[in-house]
Amino acid sequence: MSGPKPAGHAPSLLALKPGDQVWYLPRRMDVPHAGERCTVVRGPRRDVTTATVRLEFKDGQQRTVRLPLVSLVAPRTDPAPFVQEARRLPIWKRLLELVALEGEAARQRAEDRARQIVGMVVPRPQRKLLAQDLTATLLEAARAELAAAAAKQAGRGGKGPPPATHLPVPTDELATLTLNQERRAMINNIAKCIHRRYFLSDAELRDLTDGEREQARIDGVLSAFIRSAQADSGLVPVKDSGKGKGNVLYGQLHDSLAEAYPLALEACQMLIAGKSDHALTLALQVRERLAEHVAANTELERARRKHHTGRYFHGDVLSVREAHDDGSMTQFYARLTIVYAEDGHSLVVANAAELESLTATRAGPQAWQSLCRWMEDLSERAGGRKQGRRQDDDEHLIYREDDDRLKLRESVAAYPNILRAFECIRRALMMPERAKDVLRSEIPEHHPLPGYHAPPQNLPKTGGLDKSGQKSPNSD
Repeated sequence: MSGPKPAGHAPSLLALKPGDQVWYLPRRMDVPHAGERCTVVRGPRRDVTTATVRLEFKDGQQRTVRLPLVSLVAPRTDPAPFVQEARRLPIWKRLLELVALEGEAARQRAEDRARQIVGMVVPRPQRKLLAQDLTATLLEAARAELAAAAAKQAGRGGKGPPPATHLPVPTDELATLTLNQERRAMINNIAKCIHRRYFLSDAELRDLTDGEREQARIDGVLSAFIRSAQADSGLVPVKDSGKGKGNVLYGQLHDSLAEAYPLALEACQMLIAGKSDHALTLALQVRERLAEHVAANTELERARRKHHTGRYFHGDVLSVREAHDDGSMTQFYARLTIVYAEDGHSLVVANAAELESLTATRAGPQAWQSLCRWMEDLSERAGGRKQGRRQDDDEHLIYREDDDRLKLRESVAAYPNILRAFECIRRALMMPERAKDVLRSEIPEHHPLPGYHAPPQNLPKTGGLDKSGQKSPNSD
């Protein structure tokens, strides 16, 4: 008859011998000496079904416990490792989905799921040793992960790109465009607002002082030297900052410093060796590389305006205000997104299709191209970078006054069909607010809401020298 089959224990626990240090981790942590470090008095037997071990605690007491209740590793009291283990589980994605939902039922389901994850990543004996409730810690980590993911999404306010929707086909071709005097005045107003960049800003512009710019330039030079030194030592490869820039000047800017660094080191070595002539030759080569760096940087600074990326304006919500004779005004908003084209300097109306769909009018590609060229030319002339007389009166950029009427300027003929683009923008401004994609949250507090605004009421004065209906006590 065979003897009892030994239980399957870890070989490291079966190898315990007197004098070894272990931790006592019972199933219930409210018993005496739970979680304490103790010394093995008698090791376990290998030929028994239920192996036990004799332990001696710090107060001198001894106790015989089952082998699974001891551990060679100290129990973890930091919840961070358990949170990392929870994130690697497939069930973590389901917890994120529940945390993203609203309502009391969803909150309760999220707590139950977090409690289930705790049971999967934390052994029962160690749960009461943690400094905080791990269920609440997991829920807080899930909320932080959702907030970080939302902040990285593209779009306004971290809301991500809008869902793709089918745009209705424009019906009005604007082939025969006839505008009355009121609409011509409105187009003049739109042109003035575009030229003066009356767009709601949704970006924080940081103005750098000359000292801050110089410090940033010094940091860039030092970082280039450090990358070259690391590459010479075989630590990390040199990252070519000129790749992907679309301009050869960026490559020259990087290569000049990268080539100057090893030449400067070699010049130092020649000086130490007493070879002054060789060192002088190397020093002149280093100076030549530095001159190339300065020249490339100067050329880039001169052409910086032509190598922008992203949007042309600091916002994409056009603000147009129509003032009335009685002192009241009407505020209009419309989304007009102007971005740089692939060449880096010409402009493109990114939401031209959306504007045509919103207003059910078809302006055509030539109209939007003419609008972009008009903006470029007007800005170039205003900045003194292009020949031609700038229009002195920004109130009449498209139509000029002639015998109390508005007539089209002859210079506008250089921009074919530009009136169609202005008319499409005008109709977008006139659309009801609920039909637009401009959110109330995008309008800053110091800007008026869309719609009609009555003239400010001047309250009558009740004191001071201007008193009516009162006689002076000295008058007869």
